Amino acid sequence: MSDFKTRLLEEQEQLEEKLNKLNAFNSSEKVKEIDPIQQSLLIIQAGIMYSYNECLKARIERLAN
Repeated sequence: MSDFKTRLLEEQEQLEEKLNKLNAFNSSEKVKEIDPIQQSLLIIQAGIMYSYNECLKARIERLAN
């Protein structure tokens, strides 16, 4: 496996782990303890992270071919 693909896989794995943690927080009762604007921003952030993760997965898939 090329160094580039290895780095891309590591980046995607790290991003997915962070996204899972953010989604868990956004779904928890603890999120209600923060400012509503911050809550909204975290939801936006999760959506952007999801899109970025999907992009990375597509790039990795294309490298496999």
